[in-house]
Amino acid sequence: MADNNDVLARRVEEACLNGWPALKTIWLDGWLLRFSHGHTKRANSISLLWPGTRQPREQIRSAEAFYTHHGLPTIFRLSSVSAQDIGSALDEAGYGPGEDETCVLYRDFAAARPQGNGSAALVRPGLDDIWFEAHARLQKFSAAAAANARALFGAVAVPTGYAVSLAGDGRPASLAFGAVYDGIVCLNAVVTDPEFRRQGHAYGAINALLAWAQDEQGAKGACLPVVAGNDIGRSLYRSLAFSTEVSRYSYRRKVAWSPSSVAQDA
Repeated sequence: MADNNDVLARRVEEACLNGWPALKTIWLDGWLLRFSHGHTKRANSISLLWPGTRQPREQIRSAEAFYTHHGLPTIFRLSSVSAQDIGSALDEAGYGPGEDETCVLYRDFAAARPQGNGSAALVRPGLDDIWFEAHARLQKFSAAAAANARALFGAVAVPTGYAVSLAGDGRPASLAFGAVYDGIVCLNAVVTDPEFRRQGHAYGAINALLAWAQDEQGAKGACLPVVAGNDIGRSLYRSLAFSTEVSRYSYRRKVAWSPSSVAQDA
């Protein structure tokens, strides 16, 4: 029987997959293949959700054929909660070392209940033009990347919240996005305008989103991914009581592919 930590890690994994979905998916004998025109690695990679019946080498070749069909590199997202260890098979198939090691952090609302902080932060349940245009501008998206990003936000099937913290002149200073599944709000797309950094705007946007998830969606906890080497981000999330690391993941891709083939993760 799985212990409580394993159960939580798998619940969080599901919340993350549902909170940042793909535009197209294929199930391949326990592996989830995701395709989203190259917008973020999470939405264009393979997650190993349960052990399959085929040999890993055969399975890898089958997965590669699908990604070639979509004009994308084959990227494996290997998590500490993955159902299989296929590291040696990926070595033999010519995959590079792990990259973008990411921590998945969790906050239990029973231990740290979200509270409204009186900041100029708003949360709306739907994606509007003001929020998205600010997101695309701050992320410096091309027109094609913006179109793919908007489609991906539109693909989220669970309840969503879009938070914005406003500067004194009314401009969007910081943004955050959350999606609620199984009592967990998964946070993504946290970004702050460089002009307004270190003024508490990211803290305000995230805190408002957590309070919305708790008060309006009945969430009991929150999770988010953060790159392990992002010290500034991790410091912010510690201040917001994301104190439990439930899992880690990294990506492996064919050495022949350029990292620019897929946009950085959101």
